[in-house]
Amino acid sequence: MLMLHSLVFFIGSLTLVLSYPPSSCPSVCECQVEMPKCAPGVSVVLDGCNCCRVCARQLNEDCSLTEPCDHTKGLECNFGASLAAATTRGICRAKSEGRPCEYNSRIYQNGESFQPNCKHQCTCIDGAVGCVPLCPQELSLPNLGCANPRLVKVAGQCCEEWVCEDGKETDILEKIFGKDKLTEELEKDLTNRNELIAIVKGGLKTLPAYRPQPEVYMFDSPKCIVQTTPWSQCSKSCGTGISTRVTNNNNECKLVRETRLCEVRPCTQSSYASLKKGKKCNRTKKSSQPVKFTYAGCSSVKKYRPRYCGSCVDGRCCSPHDTRTIQVKFRCEDGETFYKKTMMIETCKCTHNCPHVNEASYPFYRLSNDIHKFRD
Repeated sequence: MLMLHSLVFFIGSLTLVLSYPPSSCPSVCECQVEMPKCAPGVSVVLDGCNCCRVCARQLNEDCSLTEPCDHTKGLECNFGASLAAATTRGICRAKSEGRPCEYNSRIYQNGESFQPNCKHQCTCIDGAVGCVPLCPQELSLPNLGCANPRLVKVAGQCCEEWVCEDGKETDILEKIFGKDKLTEELEKDLTNRNELIAIVKGGLKTLPAYRPQPEVYMFDSPKCIVQTTPWSQCSKSCGTGISTRVTNNNNECKLVRETRLCEVRPCTQSSYASLKKGKKCNRTKKSSQPVKFTYAGCSSVKKYRPRYCGSCVDGRCCSPHDTRTIQVKFRCEDGETFYKKTMMIETCKCTHNCPHVNEASYPFYRLSNDIHKFRD
């Protein structure tokens, strides 16, 4: 009888290890207005009380209901076997079913984060190693006007920086604004004046509004003319990428950068399988069945039948011509939901002008909670 009583107590205690006590939640949710800024490789997650977005706790760090562990890395909060421990704080531990990783002849436990060098932050995720760069400027191109860019090492720093050997990267700006005005000061001045500019052959010009005729909106604050740049090309030729634009279409009438998800074509799409006889191009192709969009491990609530751009057999490349932007609701495994602007292709065009065949020419973007897995 004593053994049976002990077994029941043990099972009840084990339940406390895997579940959060309801008393840990505050009676009133009080969250910061701004999105938390987390360290590289650390996810932003919704706390266990469904109150606030917080930086996820990492392996061997303290955790609680309001400070959850990083579930994207297979971590869970272990409160121990006693009631006293369960009602206070726990420690982030890896799930037992996760596999360890071997990297550079070293073994890392599932969920363990490490820094193999000063340029990367890595995490072991169920037998695979995922890394994020700590030097994103090395992955993007230098400023416009730099004729001969190269990466150089900086004394006392790990990350390399772009320099222009000929020193002519500011020639275009100097001719118009003088040598005393640096690029950063120029951009700050333009932002304060709410003007969009483009560097073109021969100098600078103010960008027109995205629409053919600018529209004036009346705000509570001083009125302004809405200025919006066109959406940039998708950062990926296949698969999910990012497109950006700059606009002042907001209540404050201030220039802000907007982003949207985009997918020109799936990476698994067959290039010429559906090409009709005698045709050289398949400009637009609609998804054969409804699909869910995915982003950062989360899926769209609804299914969609998006259009994709096809390909040509004569060397031309097909890219979106007419697009629209919709708000897509995503839901994650832990129940968290959020909205993302997403590009929907209406029509595509195929031309010989393929300026971005090399994906290295795209700017670098970091997607929050985006984990890329690779193996040695």
